[in-house]
Amino acid sequence: MKSGKQDSDAARAPQRGNPKPKRAAGMPSLPARPNASGIERVSTGLRGLDDMLQGGLPKESVVLLSGACGTGKSTFAMQFLYYGAKYRNEPGVYVTLEENPDKFVENMSLFGWDLQKLIGQKKLLVIKPDVYKFDSIKQIIADAIEKIGAKRLVVDSYSVLLTYFNDPYEIRNGLVQLDREIKKMGCTALVISDIKDNSEIFSTTGVEEFIVDGVIVLYMIKSPSHPYESQRAISVRKMRATRHPLNFYTFDIDQKGVMVGGEGLKGDGGSGKGEGGAGPSAKKIQATHAGKGGQSPGSTVELSDLKRKGGHTWRWKHL
Repeated sequence: MKSGKQDSDAARAPQRGNPKPKRAAGMPSLPARPNASGIERVSTGLRGLDDMLQGGLPKESVVLLSGACGTGKSTFAMQFLYYGAKYRNEPGVYVTLEENPDKFVENMSLFGWDLQKLIGQKKLLVIKPDVYKFDSIKQIIADAIEKIGAKRLVVDSYSVLLTYFNDPYEIRNGLVQLDREIKKMGCTALVISDIKDNSEIFSTTGVEEFIVDGVIVLYMIKSPSHPYESQRAISVRKMRATRHPLNFYTFDIDQKGVMVGGEGLKGDGGSGKGEGGAGPSAKKIQATHAGKGGQSPGSTVELSDLKRKGGHTWRWKHL
């Protein structure tokens, strides 16, 4: 009886400070938490990524999505638009500067996304401008956004867009203009950047990442236990107005699209667990690090630790 009374008294006792938010299983020390800053967020549709970003991308931000070939940039970006159009009533525009729009939509529909239906409902627009002047591209993007009242935008890719500049010194000014125009139109945008494996910069010129509001990087990392196998990983390198982790997390692409922490799109009824499901089980990249006072095989290795202990192993050269 005495123990029961103590438990009751403890339950009634006032809590000091703010209670710690519950951590989703397997997530690092920075789980989803209240958006205390009051910044309005745009959900990516991926619970694991939204948890990292305090609920989603800052509204009307321009975010660089960087990665080498095969990391899943285009799939990731189209899924961002699909989720907004289908589940949030937020129309989206996908600007492809290389691929044929019809073929692109056909390929992306293999994930079970009803893109043609969304196009017919004027909730999605996929365009390929047939012009090669930056000012013309800007106008075409603005017209497309206005045509369907888009709230989400993808530009694929910055790397191609930069070829429209004759003078390298015009690049920064041009990208600042584009950033300003996107924000003026009220869109939240992902702009794709193609980078090489092992690159120490996150864009073609090394300038773009300083202009945008955020940088999300997709990696292809060699498996520490199987040198001939690779795994995809995601990291939020930069996001203004957001407290986010700096860890690397595994993600997959299956028949339903991108999954972070074993979950696909919220509310999709497929790979994901739905809007009311549990948090992600996203895991940090595991690796063997044999160093002075080294850790046991399979333990989590932070990139900062590797640098402090004297350089990277071959397994981490991708990072």
